[in-house]
Amino acid sequence: MLLSFQMPRPAYAEENAGGLERLVLVRDSNEMRHNDVSVKAPQPLTQVKGVTYVAARTFMNEIYGTIAYDSKSKKYTLTSGDNVLQLAANKSAYTLNGASKSMTGAPYVLKGTLMLPVRIAAQSFGLTMKTLPETQQIELTWSNAPIARFSVSDLNPYAQQTQVHYVNESYHPSGLAIVEERWENNNEVFDQPGSYVVTLWVKDVSGRWSEPYSVTVTVKPANQPPVASFTTDKSTYKMGEFITYTDYSTDDENRIASRVWTNAQRGFFEPGEQTVTLKVTDALGETDEVTKTITILDETLYTKEEFDLLYTEVGEKFEMNGSSVLQWPTMSYNINDREQTLIRANSPETIREEGIYYEDIVSGDVRFLLHNQNGRSKPVKIYVILTNNNAESATVRMGAKGMAGPNPIVSTVGRAVTGRFLESLLAPQYSYVQIPAGESRMIFQEYSDKPVKPGDVYSMFADVWMSTALDFKVVVVDAERDVISALPSLSILASDGQHVRGTFDNANRIMYVNQMVGDVKSRMVLADNVIDTRISGIDKTIGNPVLNAGNYGVLYTIQLNNVQPHTAIVLSPRGGHYAGAFTVNGQVVYTTNTSILRNTNELGMLYKTGDTAESVSITFTPANGSMLPINLLFMPMPTH
Repeated sequence: MLLSFQMPRPAYAEENAGGLERLVLVRDSNEMRHNDVSVKAPQPLTQVKGVTYVAARTFMNEIYGTIAYDSKSKKYTLTSGDNVLQLAANKSAYTLNGASKSMTGAPYVLKGTLMLPVRIAAQSFGLTMKTLPETQQIELTWSNAPIARFSVSDLNPYAQQTQVHYVNESYHPSGLAIVEERWENNNEVFDQPGSYVVTLWVKDVSGRWSEPYSVTVTVKPANQPPVASFTTDKSTYKMGEFITYTDYSTDDENRIASRVWTNAQRGFFEPGEQTVTLKVTDALGETDEVTKTITILDETLYTKEEFDLLYTEVGEKFEMNGSSVLQWPTMSYNINDREQTLIRANSPETIREEGIYYEDIVSGDVRFLLHNQNGRSKPVKIYVILTNNNAESATVRMGAKGMAGPNPIVSTVGRAVTGRFLESLLAPQYSYVQIPAGESRMIFQEYSDKPVKPGDVYSMFADVWMSTALDFKVVVVDAERDVISALPSLSILASDGQHVRGTFDNANRIMYVNQMVGDVKSRMVLADNVIDTRISGIDKTIGNPVLNAGNYGVLYTIQLNNVQPHTAIVLSPRGGHYAGAFTVNGQVVYTTNTSILRNTNELGMLYKTGDTAESVSITFTPANGSMLPINLLFMPMPTH
């Protein structure tokens, strides 16, 4: 609760010579004299250890300020004019207009009254302080004139084009009404470029004028529209010949905000004339466009498929009839599963209640896969808690990890989390957590710190190593709750019956392909649950065996030992949309860099071999939130 303490405004005494307000404080007396009007404070002016203190509420009232107390933070906020002083009782640290400072002495509370160091108050609120030793008095003075202030909507407008608005922010420190204002150069539109000093004076109800307040407005020459311009490397092309467009558009301020191309295809596959248009827009919305016509001959250089294979960059996509892929021969491979514990905590996938989403006791190398969507009406947080029930201390090494979200778009989260995990695997950053015997620790703190809003998806892959068997729990509670205090009342939730959770062994899968690749069109079937079989595990919450449908969380390494020159390695989603990532010969490739593969007719370029045969290594894990199975396609590229 914020408590505001305001006393009635003091009666305005007759103005002092020079228009100054004057407040006299008397040592060891609770009497103040404001412009020769006597005021009583609840506590006297007091000196403690060389610091003089004044009753804060009465003082703030006499300088026409306010004081408020926040019982939650236990801080006082003192405001006068533009200045805001924040402090706490018995603390020497304070802030003035947001800047941290430290004072000599400290404010304190005397019989319910906040006592404020006079010198700090004077410095904070712009008062002139004078000590009068012979009379044991302190004299504070300040101007009684109004203060002129204003803001400007645009300090760098364009001549003859920009409408400028001025907001009068003037005030009177004593709270008197401002009755008149006078401006210079406050033009709504400036006719000519240059520097203009805009000045404001204001007058209060007593007839006193403020000092001038000025702001310099620098007016730029009138904005010129951009000029759209582009060229092609020639004017006539064969069908399937690559076209280079060079943008030569200009703007007088070099602030082109957008470029919109129409029909600027990289190649055309029908003869005839093609019209290409470029429209450019500058930062102020001015536009220009230009159109050029090129001629496509009735002669073929490359077919559409050949063209796409040659000119689609790695990480981008192209279109092809997806059903034709199913007629291609499948590539055989040998599977060698390696020891690796996988925790897939993916059921219930939609968070509808607080609880324990999975638990088990594990040790050694462990990979966590968490993937959830918040179906509650309020934000939640997700925690992984390790408990050491052993007699000795345990060590946990945190290794490669990828985290993505919270975000409402599942494909965005799945693509990002997969790519980040693969990038982390290339150069893992290790950290260590020690868990004493009989104690618990939260790991993946950065994951747990983010609240997941209703409708958002949150996902993580993470590798850890545990020196001994540890009990872990995946726990979800509402974001405002403390997970440790809530944990004793939480129960293990049942699986949703659609998604998979469990503890799986041998979750690193290596595939060797020794036959020639790329001499003919062929494909490799992955994550189909038939040719590429599912790994098995147990849902330890109920003891039932489970199969990891789709092998989500399994780390695949595909070793292609004999890939022919000029071979394109392409991803074909077979189950629907796919948004993930692959590491190919040490480089992470997203599918795709800027989008997703939306259906079976969209293919993602992963790699192209050069002029000699190569060995190609591909590492991936099926992307969370994407559809399976997938195929790797091996497609010969034209060499002429």
